[in-house]
Amino acid sequence: MASLIRLHLPSPLSPGATLATSAAQAHYLGAVMRRRAGDPLLVFNAGSGEFAATIGALDRRAATLVLGARTRAPEPEPDCWLCFAPLRRDMTELVVEKATELGVSRLVPVLTARTQPARLRADRLAAIATEAAEQSERLTIPDIAEPAPLAAFLAAFPPSRRLFVAAERHAAP
Repeated sequence: MASLIRLHLPSPLSPGATLATSAAQAHYLGAVMRRRAGDPLLVFNAGSGEFAATIGALDRRAATLVLGARTRAPEPEPDCWLCFAPLRRDMTELVVEKATELGVSRLVPVLTARTQPARLRADRLAAIATEAAEQSERLTIPDIAEPAPLAAFLAAFPPSRRLFVAAERHAAP
């Protein structure tokens, strides 16, 4: 038997509730995954946990899900941040995906002296993080901060947190 599809829904979840998906999620269920009304899936979010669900109705633009029993309660996760210099678009997306799969709670793009100025699409990165959480059976979606210059990030970095740096060189070139 194939594993169940997992969808992230930000609204509060409870047994017996009927919830609507976004149009993109309805398209994903019907057109991409070829699911139909009556098919089972899992629905989750950080505050409510994970619930068994059934597709109640499905068309191109909307789907309703009927929630069943809770399958996993919310769990505390480590408060681990990943600060990184943005790379080419596809590589930055890979960093977001893998960091989400590894359990990072906050992603902070930092702009360094050698960072190529690139526009980061917050909506795209959030979608990648959500998809990675759905596929990796994680209950939470990491927060993605706005890009900040390295000096500003370090000045505002909470002194109570530990900071580990992966540096290729010990001295400037």
